[in-house]
Amino acid sequence: MKWYRNTAFAAIEALEKIFNKNYQADKVIQKLLKSNKKWGSRDRKMLSQALYDIVRWKRKYEALSNADITQMEGKWKILALWSLLHDIEIPEWFDVDIRELKSQIKQEKNLPFAIKESIPDWLYETGIDEMGKENFEKEIRALNEEAETVIRANSLKTNPQKLKNILQKEGITGYQKKEFPDALFIEGKPKLTHLRSYKEGLFEIQDASSQKVADFINPKPGETIIDACAGAGGKSLHLAAKMKNKGNILAYDIYPRKLKELTKRAKRNGVKIIKETGLISPKIVEKNKETADILVLDVPCSSLGTLKRKPGLKWKQKPENLNQIKILQKNILKDYAKMVKPGGYLVYITCSILPSENRKQVEEFLSSNKNFTFVEELKVLPSKNGYDGFYMAKLQRIN
Repeated sequence: MKWYRNTAFAAIEALEKIFNKNYQADKVIQKLLKSNKKWGSRDRKMLSQALYDIVRWKRKYEALSNADITQMEGKWKILALWSLLHDIEIPEWFDVDIRELKSQIKQEKNLPFAIKESIPDWLYETGIDEMGKENFEKEIRALNEEAETVIRANSLKTNPQKLKNILQKEGITGYQKKEFPDALFIEGKPKLTHLRSYKEGLFEIQDASSQKVADFINPKPGETIIDACAGAGGKSLHLAAKMKNKGNILAYDIYPRKLKELTKRAKRNGVKIIKETGLISPKIVEKNKETADILVLDVPCSSLGTLKRKPGLKWKQKPENLNQIKILQKNILKDYAKMVKPGGYLVYITCSILPSENRKQVEEFLSSNKNFTFVEELKVLPSKNGYDGFYMAKLQRIN
Protein backbone atom coordinates (compact mmCIF):
# COMPACT_ATOMS: atom_id res chain seq x y z
CA MET A 1 0.00 0.00 0.00
CA LYS A 2 1.12 3.53 -0.69
CA TRP A 3 -0.21 7.07 -0.78
CA TYR A 4 -1.32 8.66 -4.04
CA ARG A 5 -1.48 12.42 -4.33
CA ASN A 6 -5.27 12.65 -4.37
CA THR A 7 -5.79 10.49 -1.25
CA ALA A 8 -2.89 12.06 0.68
CA PHE A 9 -4.04 15.62 -0.02
CA ALA A 10 -7.60 14.59 0.84
CA ALA A 11 -6.32 13.31 4.20
CA ILE A 12 -4.53 16.61 4.87
CA GLU A 13 -7.66 18.57 3.97
CA ALA A 14 -9.73 16.39 6.32
CA LEU A 15 -7.26 16.96 9.17
CA GLU A 16 -7.51 20.70 8.52
CA LYS A 17 -11.30 20.54 8.97
CA ILE A 18 -11.10 18.36 12.08
CA PHE A 19 -8.32 20.13 13.97
CA ASN A 20 -8.35 23.69 12.61
CA LYS A 21 -12.05 24.20 11.94
CA ASN A 22 -13.39 21.95 14.72
CA TYR A 23 -15.58 19.80 12.46
CA GLN A 24 -16.82 16.45 13.76
CA ALA A 25 -14.37 13.75 12.65
CA ASP A 26 -16.86 11.04 11.64
CA LYS A 27 -18.92 13.53 9.61
CA VAL A 28 -15.78 14.76 7.79
CA ILE A 29 -14.69 11.20 6.97
CA GLN A 30 -18.16 10.11 5.83
CA LYS A 31 -18.51 13.13 3.54
CA LEU A 32 -15.01 12.64 2.14
CA LEU A 33 -15.62 9.00 1.22
CA LYS A 34 -19.09 9.73 -0.14
CA SER A 35 -17.79 12.45 -2.47
CA ASN A 36 -14.97 10.26 -3.85
CA LYS A 37 -16.76 7.08 -4.87
CA LYS A 38 -14.19 6.21 -7.54
CA TRP A 39 -11.49 5.48 -4.95
CA GLY A 40 -10.72 1.78 -4.53
CA SER A 41 -11.80 -0.07 -1.40
CA ARG A 42 -8.20 -0.45 -0.15
CA ASP A 43 -7.52 3.28 -0.50
CA ARG A 44 -10.81 4.14 1.20
CA LYS A 45 -10.06 1.79 4.09
CA MET A 46 -6.50 3.11 4.47
CA LEU A 47 -7.62 6.74 4.41
CA SER A 48 -10.42 6.14 6.91
CA GLN A 49 -8.15 4.23 9.29
CA ALA A 50 -5.43 6.89 9.07
CA LEU A 51 -7.82 9.71 9.95
CA TYR A 52 -9.51 7.87 12.83
CA ASP A 53 -6.13 6.78 14.24
CA ILE A 54 -4.71 10.29 14.03
CA VAL A 55 -7.76 11.67 15.85
CA ARG A 56 -7.42 8.99 18.55
CA TRP A 57 -3.66 9.21 18.98
CA LYS A 58 -3.18 12.91 18.21
CA ARG A 59 -1.20 13.75 21.34
CA LYS A 60 1.12 10.75 21.08
CA TYR A 61 1.70 11.32 17.37
CA GLU A 62 2.49 15.00 17.97
CA ALA A 63 5.05 14.01 20.63
CA LEU A 64 6.71 11.32 18.50
CA SER A 65 6.89 13.52 15.40
CA ASN A 66 7.72 16.72 17.30
CA ALA A 67 4.92 18.36 15.32
CA ASP A 68 1.79 20.46 15.77
CA ILE A 69 -1.25 19.00 13.99
CA THR A 70 -2.73 22.46 13.46
CA GLN A 71 0.26 23.42 11.28
CA MET A 72 0.50 22.25 7.67
CA GLU A 73 4.02 20.87 8.11
CA GLY A 74 2.85 19.05 11.22
CA LYS A 75 -0.01 17.37 9.37
CA TRP A 76 2.35 15.91 6.77
CA LYS A 77 4.80 14.72 9.45
CA ILE A 78 2.02 13.04 11.45
CA LEU A 79 0.56 11.40 8.32
CA ALA A 80 4.06 10.11 7.52
CA LEU A 81 4.47 8.87 11.10
CA TRP A 82 1.18 6.96 10.89
CA SER A 83 2.32 5.48 7.58
CA LEU A 84 5.59 4.25 9.11
CA LEU A 85 3.70 2.64 11.97
CA HIS A 86 1.44 0.80 9.50
CA ASP A 87 4.04 -0.14 6.84
CA ILE A 88 2.57 2.21 4.24
CA GLU A 89 4.94 3.41 1.51
CA ILE A 90 5.71 7.13 1.84
CA PRO A 91 6.39 8.96 -1.46
CA GLU A 92 9.27 11.44 -1.70
CA TRP A 93 6.87 14.31 -2.32
CA PHE A 94 5.72 14.08 1.32
CA ASP A 95 8.97 16.06 1.90
CA VAL A 96 9.44 14.62 5.42
CA ASP A 97 12.66 13.42 7.09
CA ILE A 98 11.83 9.71 7.42
CA ARG A 99 15.06 8.79 9.24
CA GLU A 100 14.32 11.33 11.95
CA LEU A 101 10.77 9.97 12.38
CA LYS A 102 12.07 6.39 12.65
CA SER A 103 14.43 7.50 15.39
CA GLN A 104 11.68 9.31 17.30
CA ILE A 105 9.31 6.32 17.16
CA LYS A 106 11.73 4.46 19.45
CA GLN A 107 11.00 7.01 22.20
CA GLU A 108 7.39 5.85 22.66
CA LYS A 109 8.22 3.66 25.67
CA ASN A 110 9.56 6.71 27.52
CA LEU A 111 6.43 8.83 27.15
CA PRO A 112 4.29 9.68 30.23
CA PHE A 113 0.94 7.86 30.43
CA ALA A 114 -1.24 10.82 29.40
CA ILE A 115 0.85 11.36 26.24
CA LYS A 116 1.33 7.67 25.45
CA GLU A 117 -2.41 6.99 25.78
CA SER A 118 -3.18 10.34 24.13
CA ILE A 119 -5.49 12.14 26.55
CA PRO A 120 -5.43 15.75 27.83
CA ASP A 121 -3.65 16.36 31.16
CA TRP A 122 -6.80 17.76 32.79
CA LEU A 123 -8.70 14.57 31.96
CA TYR A 124 -5.92 12.37 33.34
CA GLU A 125 -5.81 14.37 36.57
CA THR A 126 -9.62 14.34 36.89
CA GLY A 127 -9.79 10.62 36.21
CA ILE A 128 -7.18 9.54 38.76
CA ASP A 129 -8.67 11.92 41.32
CA GLU A 130 -12.13 10.34 40.91
CA MET A 131 -11.29 6.70 40.19
CA GLY A 132 -7.74 6.12 41.38
CA LYS A 133 -4.68 5.82 39.14
CA GLU A 134 -4.86 2.07 38.43
CA ASN A 135 -8.61 1.97 37.71
CA PHE A 136 -8.66 5.03 35.48
CA GLU A 137 -5.59 4.00 33.46
CA LYS A 138 -7.17 0.57 32.89
CA GLU A 139 -10.34 2.19 31.49
CA ILE A 140 -8.41 4.59 29.24
CA ARG A 141 -6.42 1.72 27.74
CA ALA A 142 -9.69 -0.10 27.03
CA LEU A 143 -11.27 3.05 25.54
CA ASN A 144 -8.31 3.40 23.15
CA GLU A 145 -9.08 0.03 21.58
CA GLU A 146 -11.03 0.12 18.33
CA ALA A 147 -14.79 -0.37 18.68
CA GLU A 148 -16.58 -3.36 17.20
CA THR A 149 -19.63 -2.89 15.03
CA VAL A 150 -22.69 -4.07 16.96
CA ILE A 151 -26.33 -4.17 15.88
CA ARG A 152 -29.58 -4.87 17.74
CA ALA A 153 -32.12 -7.23 16.23
CA ASN A 154 -35.58 -5.64 16.28
CA SER A 155 -37.62 -8.26 18.17
CA LEU A 156 -40.85 -6.81 16.77
CA LYS A 157 -39.82 -8.22 13.38
CA THR A 158 -37.10 -10.83 13.86
CA ASN A 159 -34.59 -12.37 16.30
CA PRO A 160 -30.76 -12.49 16.30
CA GLN A 161 -30.55 -16.00 14.79
CA LYS A 162 -32.95 -15.23 11.95
CA LEU A 163 -31.24 -11.87 11.37
CA LYS A 164 -27.84 -13.58 11.27
CA ASN A 165 -29.08 -15.83 8.44
CA ILE A 166 -30.63 -12.91 6.53
CA LEU A 167 -27.43 -10.86 6.81
CA GLN A 168 -25.35 -13.80 5.63
CA LYS A 169 -27.33 -13.78 2.38
CA GLU A 170 -26.55 -10.04 2.11
CA GLY A 171 -22.83 -10.73 2.49
CA ILE A 172 -22.51 -9.74 6.17
CA THR A 173 -21.14 -12.07 8.85
CA GLY A 174 -22.38 -11.73 12.42
CA TYR A 175 -22.11 -13.73 15.63
CA GLN A 176 -23.92 -13.78 18.98
CA LYS A 177 -22.84 -13.49 22.61
CA LYS A 178 -25.12 -14.90 25.30
CA GLU A 179 -24.69 -11.89 27.62
CA PHE A 180 -26.23 -9.62 24.95
CA PRO A 181 -29.53 -11.33 23.99
CA ASP A 182 -30.62 -8.90 21.25
CA ALA A 183 -27.20 -8.19 19.73
CA LEU A 184 -25.25 -9.35 16.72
CA PHE A 185 -21.54 -8.59 16.51
CA ILE A 186 -20.48 -7.83 12.95
CA GLU A 187 -17.17 -8.92 11.46
CA GLY A 188 -15.15 -6.12 9.88
CA LYS A 189 -16.49 -2.63 9.18
CA PRO A 190 -19.05 -3.12 6.42
CA LYS A 191 -21.57 -0.48 5.42
CA LEU A 192 -24.96 -1.53 6.79
CA THR A 193 -27.51 1.23 6.21
CA HIS A 194 -27.88 0.42 2.50
CA LEU A 195 -28.97 -3.16 3.21
CA ARG A 196 -32.54 -4.23 2.54
CA SER A 197 -32.72 -5.74 6.04
CA TYR A 198 -31.88 -2.34 7.56
CA LYS A 199 -34.40 -0.49 5.38
CA GLU A 200 -37.06 -3.01 6.45
CA GLY A 201 -36.36 -2.23 10.11
CA LEU A 202 -34.94 -5.62 11.07
CA PHE A 203 -32.07 -4.04 13.03
CA GLU A 204 -30.58 -0.85 14.45
CA ILE A 205 -26.88 -0.05 14.86
CA GLN A 206 -26.43 0.15 18.63
CA ASP A 207 -23.41 -0.46 20.88
CA ALA A 208 -23.61 -3.53 23.11
CA SER A 209 -23.42 -1.51 26.34
CA SER A 210 -26.24 0.75 25.19
CA GLN A 211 -28.38 -2.34 24.66
CA LYS A 212 -28.05 -3.13 28.36
CA VAL A 213 -30.15 -0.06 29.18
CA ALA A 214 -33.49 -1.60 28.15
CA ASP A 215 -32.66 -4.81 30.02
CA PHE A 216 -31.86 -2.79 33.14
CA ILE A 217 -35.08 -0.74 32.85
CA ASN A 218 -37.05 -3.98 32.33
CA PRO A 219 -40.31 -2.42 31.08
CA LYS A 220 -43.60 -4.34 30.99
CA PRO A 221 -46.22 -4.30 28.23
CA GLY A 222 -48.92 -1.73 28.98
CA GLU A 223 -46.75 0.62 31.05
CA THR A 224 -46.36 4.35 30.46
CA ILE A 225 -42.74 5.36 29.93
CA ILE A 226 -41.44 8.90 29.54
CA ASP A 227 -38.07 9.14 27.80
CA ALA A 228 -37.27 12.75 28.64
CA CYS A 229 -33.83 12.88 26.96
CA ALA A 230 -34.73 10.69 24.01
CA GLY A 231 -32.27 11.96 21.41
CA ALA A 232 -32.71 10.08 18.14
CA GLY A 233 -34.64 7.34 19.91
CA GLY A 234 -32.33 4.35 20.32
CA LYS A 235 -33.60 3.64 23.85
CA SER A 236 -37.26 4.31 23.03
CA LEU A 237 -37.18 1.87 20.11
CA HIS A 238 -35.57 -0.86 22.20
CA LEU A 239 -38.04 -0.27 25.06
CA ALA A 240 -40.97 -0.49 22.62
CA ALA A 241 -39.68 -3.85 21.39
CA LYS A 242 -39.31 -5.09 24.99
CA MET A 243 -42.91 -3.97 25.64
CA LYS A 244 -44.10 -5.91 22.55
CA ASN A 245 -45.59 -2.69 21.15
CA LYS A 246 -48.09 -2.49 24.04
CA GLY A 247 -48.27 0.60 26.25
CA ASN A 248 -47.27 4.22 25.88
CA ILE A 249 -43.91 5.88 25.31
CA LEU A 250 -43.63 9.67 25.39
CA ALA A 251 -40.31 10.80 23.88
CA TYR A 252 -38.95 14.31 24.45
CA ASP A 253 -35.68 16.11 23.79
CA ILE A 254 -34.30 19.61 23.20
CA TYR A 255 -33.22 18.97 19.59
CA PRO A 256 -35.97 18.93 16.90
CA ARG A 257 -33.70 17.23 14.32
CA LYS A 258 -33.12 14.28 16.67
CA LEU A 259 -36.84 13.90 17.30
CA LYS A 260 -37.42 13.96 13.55
CA GLU A 261 -34.92 11.11 13.19
CA LEU A 262 -36.69 9.24 16.01
CA THR A 263 -40.02 9.47 14.18
CA LYS A 264 -38.42 8.15 10.97
CA ARG A 265 -36.74 5.26 12.79
CA ALA A 266 -39.94 4.33 14.67
CA LYS A 267 -41.81 4.01 11.38
CA ARG A 268 -39.05 1.82 9.90
CA ASN A 269 -39.01 -0.34 13.06
CA GLY A 270 -42.77 -0.81 13.13
CA VAL A 271 -43.02 0.86 16.54
CA LYS A 272 -46.56 2.07 17.23
CA ILE A 273 -46.49 2.96 20.94
CA ILE A 274 -44.45 6.17 20.78
CA LYS A 275 -47.56 8.27 21.35
CA GLU A 276 -45.97 11.68 21.60
CA THR A 277 -42.72 13.41 20.70
CA GLY A 278 -41.76 17.01 21.29
CA LEU A 279 -39.46 19.53 22.88
CA ILE A 280 -39.10 19.10 26.64
CA SER A 281 -40.18 22.16 28.65
CA PRO A 282 -41.56 23.08 32.10
CA LYS A 283 -45.04 22.97 30.53
CA ILE A 284 -44.49 19.38 29.34
CA VAL A 285 -43.15 18.38 32.77
CA GLU A 286 -46.22 19.86 34.47
CA LYS A 287 -48.56 18.23 31.95
CA ASN A 288 -47.06 14.81 32.71
CA LYS A 289 -46.82 15.24 36.49
CA GLU A 290 -47.12 11.89 38.31
CA THR A 291 -47.99 9.94 35.13
CA ALA A 292 -44.88 7.84 34.41
CA ASP A 293 -44.54 4.23 35.48
CA ILE A 294 -40.92 4.71 34.43
CA LEU A 295 -39.11 7.99 33.77
CA VAL A 296 -35.93 7.49 31.73
CA LEU A 297 -33.30 10.21 32.11
CA ASP A 298 -30.35 9.51 29.82
CA VAL A 299 -28.88 12.88 30.74
CA PRO A 300 -26.33 14.97 28.83
CA CYS A 301 -22.87 13.98 30.04
CA SER A 302 -19.16 14.12 29.20
CA SER A 303 -19.66 10.98 27.03
CA LEU A 304 -16.21 9.76 28.12
CA GLY A 305 -17.49 6.19 28.02
CA THR A 306 -17.86 6.42 24.23
CA LEU A 307 -14.24 7.30 23.33
CA LYS A 308 -13.83 3.96 21.53
CA ARG A 309 -16.29 5.14 18.89
CA LYS A 310 -15.87 8.91 19.26
CA PRO A 311 -12.18 9.57 20.05
CA GLY A 312 -12.46 13.23 18.98
CA LEU A 313 -14.58 13.98 22.06
CA LYS A 314 -11.53 14.06 24.33
CA TRP A 315 -10.13 17.02 22.41
CA LYS A 316 -13.45 18.92 22.41
CA GLN A 317 -14.27 18.41 26.10
CA LYS A 318 -12.92 20.95 28.63
CA PRO A 319 -12.91 21.09 32.46
CA GLU A 320 -15.34 24.01 32.47
CA ASN A 321 -17.68 22.05 30.18
CA LEU A 322 -17.66 19.16 32.65
CA ASN A 323 -18.66 21.47 35.51
CA GLN A 324 -21.54 22.90 33.46
CA ILE A 325 -22.68 19.39 32.49
CA LYS A 326 -22.84 18.31 36.14
CA ILE A 327 -24.99 21.34 37.03
CA LEU A 328 -27.31 20.46 34.13
CA GLN A 329 -27.56 16.83 35.29
CA LYS A 330 -28.47 17.96 38.79
CA ASN A 331 -31.18 20.30 37.48
CA ILE A 332 -32.69 17.68 35.17
CA LEU A 333 -32.98 15.21 38.03
CA LYS A 334 -34.55 17.81 40.30
CA ASP A 335 -36.96 19.27 37.74
CA TYR A 336 -38.10 16.15 35.87
CA ALA A 337 -38.56 13.79 38.82
CA LYS A 338 -42.10 15.07 39.42
CA MET A 339 -43.24 13.15 36.31
CA VAL A 340 -42.84 9.84 38.19
CA LYS A 341 -46.05 8.59 39.75
CA PRO A 342 -46.06 7.15 43.31
CA GLY A 343 -44.67 3.62 43.12
CA GLY A 344 -43.07 4.39 39.77
CA TYR A 345 -39.37 4.39 38.86
CA LEU A 346 -36.81 6.94 37.78
CA VAL A 347 -33.89 5.52 35.80
CA TYR A 348 -30.83 7.78 35.63
CA ILE A 349 -28.32 7.01 32.85
CA THR A 350 -25.03 8.42 31.56
CA CYS A 351 -22.40 7.18 29.11
CA SER A 352 -19.65 8.45 31.42
CA ILE A 353 -17.22 6.54 33.62
CA LEU A 354 -16.72 9.39 36.12
CA PRO A 355 -18.35 8.90 39.57
CA SER A 356 -19.04 12.65 39.83
CA GLU A 357 -21.52 12.30 36.94
CA ASN A 358 -22.90 9.01 38.18
CA ARG A 359 -23.30 7.71 41.73
CA LYS A 360 -22.52 11.10 43.29
CA GLN A 361 -25.34 12.78 41.33
CA VAL A 362 -27.75 10.08 42.46
CA GLU A 363 -26.67 10.38 46.09
CA GLU A 364 -27.06 14.15 46.03
CA PHE A 365 -30.55 13.84 44.50
CA LEU A 366 -31.64 11.27 47.12
CA SER A 367 -30.35 13.41 49.98
CA SER A 368 -32.76 16.21 49.04
CA ASN A 369 -35.65 14.09 47.70
CA LYS A 370 -36.81 11.83 50.52
CA ASN A 371 -39.77 10.59 48.46
CA PHE A 372 -37.34 8.53 46.34
CA THR A 373 -35.37 5.49 47.41
CA PHE A 374 -32.40 3.74 45.81
CA VAL A 375 -33.19 0.37 44.17
CA GLU A 376 -30.12 -0.73 42.19
CA GLU A 377 -27.32 0.42 39.90
CA LEU A 378 -25.22 -0.97 37.09
CA LYS A 379 -21.72 0.20 36.18
CA VAL A 380 -20.67 -0.91 32.70
CA LEU A 381 -16.90 -0.54 32.31
CA PRO A 382 -15.05 -0.81 28.98
CA SER A 383 -12.19 -2.73 30.63
CA LYS A 384 -14.61 -5.47 31.69
CA ASN A 385 -17.03 -5.85 28.77
CA GLY A 386 -15.04 -4.33 25.88
CA TYR A 387 -17.71 -1.84 24.82
CA ASP A 388 -18.90 1.64 25.83
CA GLY A 389 -18.83 2.81 29.43
CA PHE A 390 -22.28 3.36 30.98
CA TYR A 391 -23.86 4.04 34.35
CA MET A 392 -27.47 3.25 35.27
CA ALA A 393 -29.33 3.76 38.55
CA LYS A 394 -32.93 2.85 39.35
CA LEU A 395 -34.79 4.86 41.99
CA GLN A 396 -38.38 4.33 43.17
CA ARG A 397 -40.82 7.01 44.20
CA ILE A 398 -42.46 6.08 47.48
CA ASN A 399 -45.73 7.44 48.90
